[in-house]
Amino acid sequence: MRSILLALAAGLLLGACGWHTGLGVPAGARTVSIEFAANETRLPDLEVDLTDALYRALLDRLDLAVVSYDEADLVLDARLVDLRRRGGVRDEDARLLEGGVILGVEVDLRDRRSGEVLETSRRRLSSGYVVGPGLSPATAPGEPLARTRVLHNLADGVVLDLFAPTNGNGAVPTGDGRPGATGYEREIDPLPPTNQGG
Repeated sequence: MRSILLALAAGLLLGACGWHTGLGVPAGARTVSIEFAANETRLPDLEVDLTDALYRALLDRLDLAVVSYDEADLVLDARLVDLRRRGGVRDEDARLLEGGVILGVEVDLRDRRSGEVLETSRRRLSSGYVVGPGLSPATAPGEPLARTRVLHNLADGVVLDLFAPTNGNGAVPTGDGRPGATGYEREIDPLPPTNQGG
């Protein structure tokens, strides 16, 4: 009982003291607009889901008011640039049991007043799902859920990329003293480095 009370008190204190995620906002910016995402894939209406996921990620992580374009200090311009399906596990009769979906996005954070692009995030992520007997990956009921998972994870990562605090030279501290460049593409299951030494 005592530990529950301590945890509750700690939560109240953190909320009362203005604790936040530590994400930075450009000086003077108080508002942001999320432009309706562009969809360069062949799957219609995916841009609606990306726009919604970005909206939720911004509300969850930043103290910026989401407003219309004309009232915004900052603007997010998002594009869906990649949608692929991948095969996965097959049974002994070569029937597909598991599939996957891969989505790629590019998002610019722009100062609406000057038009300057402040940061860019490029991300690609995948998620697997069960296909089920007699179904193709495109018609499997698990694919829409996998797409939703990917879009929400991409949106969270994009917001972290665009608003991560920098160490003064445009690099995001990695925690171990090595700076990591901002705006680079991140992939789930990246290819391992090649052995150059032989």
